[in-house]
Amino acid sequence: MSPDAGAVIPGSGGCRKLRWKGRGRGKRGGYRVIYFYRGEPEQLWLLTIYAKSEMENISASMLKKWKQEIDS
Repeated sequence: MSPDAGAVIPGSGGCRKLRWKGRGRGKRGGYRVIYFYRGEPEQLWLLTIYAKSEMENISASMLKKWKQEIDS
C-alpha cells in the first residue's frame, strides 16, 4: 500500500486516515489508522489506531497537537 493512500483529513496539516473493516463486526466494527507521511525527507508517523465504535473522529485540537510535534 502506498503511504499516500489515506485520505487527507481537512485542517490537519497533512494527516491522513485509513479505514479497515473489522471481520464480522458490522458497519461500526471497523478500525481507523491516523498517520502522517512526508516524502522529503521520507518520514511516516503512526499517530493512532482506534475502533470506530470507540470514537467517530479525531478532534481538531488533537490533530493540531500532533502536527506541532511533527514540525518541531
